[in-house]
Amino acid sequence: MTQERIVQADFDWWLGLASALEWTFARTYAETAPHSYVVLGGTAGMTTDDYVRAARVIHTFGSPAKFYGMTSIYLTSPDGRLKWWTMDLEVTKTNLINQATTDRLYGVQNAPSTVSGVETVYDSFATAYDQVHPASDEMTRTLREAVASLSGDFPPAVLDVGCGTGRVLDLGVTMSDRYAGVDPSQPMLNQLVRKHPNVGALYPMRIEEALAARLFTHGQFEIVTALLSDADKLEDGTIAGLAGMASRGLIVARGDEVTVVDTRSSVVQARH
Repeated sequence: MTQERIVQADFDWWLGLASALEWTFARTYAETAPHSYVVLGGTAGMTTDDYVRAARVIHTFGSPAKFYGMTSIYLTSPDGRLKWWTMDLEVTKTNLINQATTDRLYGVQNAPSTVSGVETVYDSFATAYDQVHPASDEMTRTLREAVASLSGDFPPAVLDVGCGTGRVLDLGVTMSDRYAGVDPSQPMLNQLVRKHPNVGALYPMRIEEALAARLFTHGQFEIVTALLSDADKLEDGTIAGLAGMASRGLIVARGDEVTVVDTRSSVVQARH
């Protein structure tokens, strides 16, 4: 079984291992996208667990970039010379890792930024967060009902506060291009981008910083959501600021309890 928490020691492990491996040059892409790779069963010195551990390192410490229309998470070496990425949808299924030099880019580089410069308690287990903390059936039902009670005829424009890995998008209550997420954890945002590469906008910062910088305007979004863990806390002033940005309503969830503020009428409802 592979480890789920990834820290600096794992990053250092990968740097040492990557430099010692024998990388295979991808001859098929020699002219179009030159790179090398290591593959399970074809490269000495790496086990199945090593591939998964390396993938978690890449998706924890890397950041999004584009290969034409494809968005992936790339980890760049400390000297800025090399980059690594994976292709598997599930990190636990990783059996191939790619390596290329950083001197070539492909297409317009308009991938969302996830770099916040802030360390959070969620960083080390971001690559396992969805598996360790799945949404309960009760939360899924309650959140969908709350959004439906505030939505119009079209998927709502949503600002998701403390968006993490993008659970609000996972539950299908709106569309990627009508969604903006705020969160200070780069690894958590990396997971969101992996699942939803066409996300409308990401703001890698704490919501208090975004409010202080006046990044959003009054009524800019139809719905503002905040799915909180037991350790998270929003001050009354922050909640008031979020409500001001929601033309239809604010949804604050903690556990299976959801509070809905209809900003059109100031009615507050508690849902369970």
